[in-house]
Amino acid sequence: MKLGSLVLVLLSLSLIATIALLSSAIYTAGNTFSLEALSSFGVTIFLFILYRVYASSSYCPLCRGPVLGGSSAQRNRRAKRTFGSHRLRVACNIIFTNTFTCPYCNESTKCVVKERPKGGQVVKRRSTYRR
Repeated sequence: MKLGSLVLVLLSLSLIATIALLSSAIYTAGNTFSLEALSSFGVTIFLFILYRVYASSSYCPLCRGPVLGGSSAQRNRRAKRTFGSHRLRVACNIIFTNTFTCPYCNESTKCVVKERPKGGQVVKRRSTYRR
Protein backbone atom coordinates (compact mmCIF):
# COMPACT_ATOMS: atom_id res chain seq x y z
CA MET A 1 0.00 0.00 0.00
CA LYS A 2 2.83 2.38 0.80
CA LEU A 3 4.46 1.96 -2.58
CA GLY A 4 1.15 2.49 -4.37
CA SER A 5 0.52 5.62 -2.32
CA LEU A 6 3.94 7.00 -3.13
CA VAL A 7 3.43 6.35 -6.84
CA LEU A 8 0.04 8.10 -6.72
CA VAL A 9 1.53 11.22 -5.13
CA LEU A 10 4.41 11.21 -7.64
CA LEU A 11 1.89 10.76 -10.46
CA SER A 12 -0.06 13.80 -9.30
CA LEU A 13 3.08 15.92 -9.12
CA SER A 14 4.27 14.64 -12.50
CA LEU A 15 0.94 15.46 -14.09
CA ILE A 16 1.11 19.03 -12.77
CA ALA A 17 4.69 19.40 -14.06
CA THR A 18 3.73 18.00 -17.46
CA ILE A 19 0.86 20.45 -17.84
CA ALA A 20 3.09 23.36 -16.77
CA LEU A 21 5.87 22.40 -19.19
CA LEU A 22 3.44 21.82 -22.04
CA SER A 23 1.75 25.18 -21.53
CA SER A 24 5.09 26.99 -21.35
CA ALA A 25 6.26 25.19 -24.52
CA ILE A 26 3.15 26.29 -26.34
CA TYR A 27 3.43 29.86 -25.04
CA THR A 28 7.13 30.38 -25.81
CA ALA A 29 7.36 28.01 -28.81
CA GLY A 30 10.73 26.82 -27.53
CA ASN A 31 12.26 23.49 -28.49
CA THR A 32 13.79 22.86 -25.08
CA PHE A 33 10.45 23.16 -23.31
CA SER A 34 8.78 20.87 -25.82
CA LEU A 35 11.44 18.17 -25.31
CA GLU A 36 11.11 18.49 -21.54
CA ALA A 37 7.33 18.30 -21.83
CA LEU A 38 7.59 15.18 -23.99
CA SER A 39 9.95 13.45 -21.53
CA SER A 40 7.73 14.49 -18.62
CA PHE A 41 4.75 13.02 -20.45
CA GLY A 42 6.63 9.72 -20.80
CA VAL A 43 7.41 9.68 -17.08
CA THR A 44 3.74 10.41 -16.33
CA ILE A 45 2.60 7.47 -18.50
CA PHE A 46 5.11 5.17 -16.78
CA LEU A 47 3.95 6.29 -13.31
CA PHE A 48 0.32 5.78 -14.35
CA ILE A 49 1.03 2.17 -15.35
CA LEU A 50 2.83 1.56 -12.03
CA TYR A 51 -0.06 3.17 -10.16
CA ARG A 52 -2.63 0.90 -11.81
CA VAL A 53 -0.56 -2.18 -10.92
CA TYR A 54 -0.17 -1.21 -7.26
CA ALA A 55 -3.68 0.19 -6.82
CA SER A 56 -5.27 -3.04 -7.98
CA SER A 57 -3.97 -4.83 -4.87
CA SER A 58 -4.84 -2.29 -2.17
CA TYR A 59 -8.13 -2.96 -0.43
CA CYS A 60 -9.74 -1.96 2.84
CA PRO A 61 -9.58 -4.97 5.17
CA LEU A 62 -13.05 -4.28 6.54
CA CYS A 63 -15.24 -3.59 3.50
CA ARG A 64 -12.87 -4.84 0.76
CA GLY A 65 -13.28 -1.56 -1.14
CA PRO A 66 -10.39 -0.48 -3.39
CA VAL A 67 -8.95 2.45 -1.44
CA LEU A 68 -6.41 3.54 -4.08
CA GLY A 69 -8.35 2.38 -7.13
CA GLY A 70 -11.64 3.49 -8.58
CA SER A 71 -14.96 1.88 -7.83
CA SER A 72 -18.53 2.57 -8.80
CA ALA A 73 -19.62 2.14 -5.19
CA GLN A 74 -20.95 5.14 -3.30
CA ARG A 75 -18.53 6.75 -0.91
CA ASN A 76 -19.44 7.56 2.66
CA ARG A 77 -21.02 10.96 3.11
CA ARG A 78 -18.47 11.86 5.78
CA ALA A 79 -15.47 10.91 3.63
CA LYS A 80 -13.05 13.82 3.33
CA ARG A 81 -11.07 14.91 0.29
CA THR A 82 -7.67 16.43 -0.40
CA PHE A 83 -7.59 18.70 -3.44
CA GLY A 84 -10.89 17.15 -4.56
CA SER A 85 -9.67 13.55 -4.45
CA HIS A 86 -10.48 10.76 -1.99
CA ARG A 87 -7.58 8.66 -3.29
CA LEU A 88 -5.04 11.41 -2.74
CA ARG A 89 -6.18 11.83 0.86
CA VAL A 90 -5.83 8.09 1.50
CA ALA A 91 -2.38 8.06 -0.16
CA CYS A 92 -1.09 11.01 1.90
CA ASN A 93 -2.42 9.46 5.11
CA ILE A 94 -0.72 6.15 4.33
CA ILE A 95 2.61 7.85 3.60
CA PHE A 96 2.69 10.26 6.53
CA THR A 97 0.72 8.55 9.33
CA ASN A 98 0.76 4.86 8.30
CA THR A 99 -3.02 4.78 8.78
CA PHE A 100 -5.91 5.59 6.48
CA THR A 101 -9.64 6.16 6.67
CA CYS A 102 -11.53 4.18 4.06
CA PRO A 103 -13.70 6.45 1.88
CA TYR A 104 -16.33 3.70 1.54
CA CYS A 105 -16.87 2.50 5.13
CA ASN A 106 -15.25 5.52 6.89
CA GLU A 107 -13.29 3.29 9.27
CA SER A 108 -9.73 4.05 10.30
CA THR A 109 -7.20 1.28 9.63
CA LYS A 110 -3.52 0.89 10.47
CA CYS A 111 -1.17 -0.34 7.76
CA VAL A 112 0.50 -3.24 9.55
CA VAL A 113 2.22 -6.23 8.01
CA LYS A 114 1.27 -9.54 9.61
CA GLU A 115 4.07 -11.53 11.16
CA ARG A 116 5.13 -14.73 9.48
CA PRO A 117 6.17 -17.87 11.32
CA LYS A 118 9.92 -18.00 12.01
CA GLY A 119 12.05 -20.03 9.65
CA GLY A 120 9.49 -19.80 6.84
CA GLN A 121 7.71 -22.91 8.06
CA VAL A 122 4.01 -23.33 7.70
CA VAL A 123 2.25 -24.34 10.90
CA LYS A 124 0.02 -27.32 10.29
CA ARG A 125 -3.15 -27.64 12.28
CA ARG A 126 -4.68 -30.91 13.27
CA SER A 127 -7.88 -31.69 11.55
CA THR A 128 -10.93 -32.44 13.67
CA TYR A 129 -12.22 -34.75 10.98
CA ARG A 130 -11.67 -38.44 11.73
CA ARG A 131 -12.34 -41.40 9.58
